[in-house]
Amino acid sequence: MREEEYFEHIQEYGMLAKKEVGQNFLINLDACKRIVGALEAEEGDKVLEIGVGAGSLTYFLSLLPNDIEGIDIDEAMVTKLQNDFKENANVNVHMGNAMRYEYKGYQRIIGNLPYYVTSGILEKVLLGANDCKKAVFMVQQEAANRFLSKPGSKDYGPLPILMALSGKAKKLFNVGRNSFIPIPNVDSSVFQIEFDDNRGDLSFLYYLCNQLFLNRRKTIFNNLKNVTKNAEFAQNLLENAGILPTLRPEQINPQTYLLLSKNQKLVQLRK
Repeated sequence: MREEEYFEHIQEYGMLAKKEVGQNFLINLDACKRIVGALEAEEGDKVLEIGVGAGSLTYFLSLLPNDIEGIDIDEAMVTKLQNDFKENANVNVHMGNAMRYEYKGYQRIIGNLPYYVTSGILEKVLLGANDCKKAVFMVQQEAANRFLSKPGSKDYGPLPILMALSGKAKKLFNVGRNSFIPIPNVDSSVFQIEFDDNRGDLSFLYYLCNQLFLNRRKTIFNNLKNVTKNAEFAQNLLENAGILPTLRPEQINPQTYLLLSKNQKLVQLRK
């Protein structure tokens, strides 16, 4: 089926979009091509699409020589795509809950993420996609700005720290609200993450950062003291990591948090 014809059918599905699962179908062909192109899938890469929806990205993914796996929580959309791509041996679409999915084994991950679970899905990918070399996601513009925030900003926190330590992340381009059907109330942004091969297990770091950001208005010393239940131990940890105890959590860069998280005595407190 020609792409123009395929996307005409997607527009017809706009009336069936379900608000409860955050469905807004992308109908801008140029945006779809740019998003899939940004994935830069290489020979042999296994690709996962999170939230296939009506097939906007799947159409262009299906043209790649790679094995494409797509998941969606909406049975009707899964059935539609299974029928659309039944002649494409490289495309496998099935039911899947992105918040409970196993992300190991994929070298490329892509998706137009539903707004109400965007942070949760990104967290799952960053912590679980151990084989991933690159991910490309479209999210609400405000969410993208939050994920890519830097130390000192009001949006800086555990998830931006985790993303910064997972690899190189950057915004690629914006996608206006009129590129979707039904038209959402906000614009979207596309960003990519090029994962570091040696990023290691960052689960404890993420746990620690969540604990240290529970009270953003308190100093890092007071927050760490609450975690360790020992003021002297907390003081020593900060000194060893070169962190001023009077700083607030949002003033500390990702690499310093990584150094702090590697203290084995601190790691043992969680066990």
